[in-house]
Amino acid sequence: MTGPVKFRAVVFDLDDTLIWDERVSRQALMETAAQAAEKTGVDAARLAATAKHAAEELWHEHAPVERCDALGIVAFEGMWGHFHGEEDYLRHLREWVPWFRTEIWRRALAVEGAPDTALAEGLGEFFLQCRRARQSRLPGAEDVLHHLKSAGLRLGLLTNGAADLQREKIETSGLAVFFDAAVVSGEIGTGKPEPAIFHHLLAALEVSPDEALMVGNSLARDIAGGKRAGLRTCWLALDGEEEPVGLVQPDFTIRSLGELLPLVGV
Repeated sequence: MTGPVKFRAVVFDLDDTLIWDERVSRQALMETAAQAAEKTGVDAARLAATAKHAAEELWHEHAPVERCDALGIVAFEGMWGHFHGEEDYLRHLREWVPWFRTEIWRRALAVEGAPDTALAEGLGEFFLQCRRARQSRLPGAEDVLHHLKSAGLRLGLLTNGAADLQREKIETSGLAVFFDAAVVSGEIGTGKPEPAIFHHLLAALEVSPDEALMVGNSLARDIAGGKRAGLRTCWLALDGEEEPVGLVQPDFTIRSLGELLPLVGV
């Protein structure tokens, strides 16, 4: 394709497309492990890896995994989310995660030869505060949204996750003002890559699938889901982020958000 493609709307994923998520969660994990290392002498990097393994193991043992997978709620979010709401899976998570946050570090410290339940409780709270404080945008996110909005494009946000946590991320990002509509999987009961969530957002934007471009970092959820829903798709292929290349073929690939503007003629 030799020139920009004309769209009426651009739909964005949130986590690791407009704001950092996985990366800052790993940073918070390492910072928490460093706190433990100062107190116990254990190796911080090894403790962080052990804690991440413990979190995944506990999540799959005790969380409502099937429902969480469908909505895109993962173990890292269990380490700092509130999970407000009256649905059964939210009640379960809300009651369970305080134990989960301590048990991660209790197990990890024990494995590394420094068992300390009181320290584990403190580390769980430290991670929660550290992760929440690390909210940050990807380079160029605000500028790109500003230019797209100024060019008259309809802008949508489509994100998987628990409703309260994703809404918190949206508000603290400072990017909410740019979107004509934003949909969270936890609010409507279905998530990417199911076509229904894409169509729900498109209806709110008042555009058809062939008039919209889906931009996201996940081939499995954003790109595959967008294609199934009839949108054209743009994969944000970030350096250092692991994605199963070859899973699905996006219509476009960019390496930074700034590359999106000439693609859509802005």
